[in-house]
Amino acid sequence: MNQERTWNVSIKSVKREEFYFAPNTAWQVKVPAYRVHFNSDCELRLHAQDQILITVGEVGTAGWAAFIGTAIECGPDSILLYTSPQYESRLMEAWQFEIIFSPLNSIEGAQHVINTLGFFPPFHYDELTNVKLENADQGDRSENLSLTITHTSTDGLEQPLDFNFEDVQFKNIYPAEESNVCLQLSFAYEGEQISVQLDAISGFAATFLCRKVVVQLGL
Repeated sequence: MNQERTWNVSIKSVKREEFYFAPNTAWQVKVPAYRVHFNSDCELRLHAQDQILITVGEVGTAGWAAFIGTAIECGPDSILLYTSPQYESRLMEAWQFEIIFSPLNSIEGAQHVINTLGFFPPFHYDELTNVKLENADQGDRSENLSLTITHTSTDGLEQPLDFNFEDVQFKNIYPAEESNVCLQLSFAYEGEQISVQLDAISGFAATFLCRKVVVQLGL
């Protein structure tokens, strides 16, 4: 386990707040968030939009659990955390934070996405198109994967995002079909590479490692 991404904590207080992603824009979304104050064994090097694995309860017991939250605001002894309301009652029991992935640090173009949408979406139920897998260079065995996911807001606003994954090593892949709908796109660190899992409701799905991820807003 990478100690630079893992911290032991003791929670002092948890307060529920309302938070607006992309406030005063067409993409505005109101979500429940939690202001978590804590003590830590060392300084937390967290950034906004970092995805954090939160461990609660005693290991080896039925009360143990781990779930993912997104850091919205970060301070030396507190964070504003976005996670499912089903975990609200467990936050006081948290004893470890681990960074799973940092979009701003590891996805080129992520800042433009966040500036527009307010956050880096998981792409639940979004349509996937333009899937293309090709050799990076002639004679080179490495491959690049490109695709487009059209993110749709709850109000029906659409924004295509064009992804390019460089130096792909596939673990598993299901081919594109006439209809390709994403269940979730998630990222994690695996050594020096990025682990990508694209789960599908229908059509194209894949699990792979890559060296670099680039995203840009489509037209």
